[in-house]
Amino acid sequence: MAAIEDSPLKPPLNEVEEDRALLLNTHRNWRRSLQAGIRENGQSEDAQPTHTAPPSSKDFFQIDLREADFRHQDLRNANFQEAYLPGANFEGANLCGANFQGANLRSVRFRGAQLAWANFSQTDLIWADFQQAELQGADFQHATLRGATFVRAQIRGGIFFSSDCSWADFQDTDLHESDFQQANLNGTTFLNAQTTGANFQSSLGYYKSPMTDSSPPSGDPLFP
Repeated sequence: MAAIEDSPLKPPLNEVEEDRALLLNTHRNWRRSLQAGIRENGQSEDAQPTHTAPPSSKDFFQIDLREADFRHQDLRNANFQEAYLPGANFEGANLCGANFQGANLRSVRFRGAQLAWANFSQTDLIWADFQQAELQGADFQHATLRGATFVRAQIRGGIFFSSDCSWADFQDTDLHESDFQQANLNGTTFLNAQTTGANFQSSLGYYKSPMTDSSPPSGDPLFP
């Protein structure tokens, strides 16, 4: 022991330290080989879910991602049910078949997003922005869409049954065969919208002239 203390050089490893060093080195080599195998499968062991890189499972059930950035991401069939996403940005994202049922989507941006057959039933979409979005067959049943913007969106076959669309803007929107039965349309704008085949039965605040497929008679409160 005295010889080790008197030496200015590093002390030689005893048997326990040698075994420990060998185990650590073996463990490092195992981790490297494991990570290499994971990368070959297109995954990363150390990758952590972030706002700009969602987990590959695409399951965001009840997650809190307010003001998250999902722009231009592939989120087909993703599950956002009951998620808290006010102010999030999905501009240009592919969300075909995504499920947003019961989610908080206030002021969310969906500009130019692909949202065909997406489920927005019972969602809070106050002031949401769907400009130029593709929404064929999207389901907005019982959703709150007050002040939402759908300018130049494609919503053929959209379902707005019993939704609150008061003060929403559907200007220049394709609404062929869409269902607005029992919807609240007070203050809603349909200027130059294509509504052929759309169903407005029992809706509140909308009047369509039996003489035309476009605009109701002058004096209607929605079309001054």
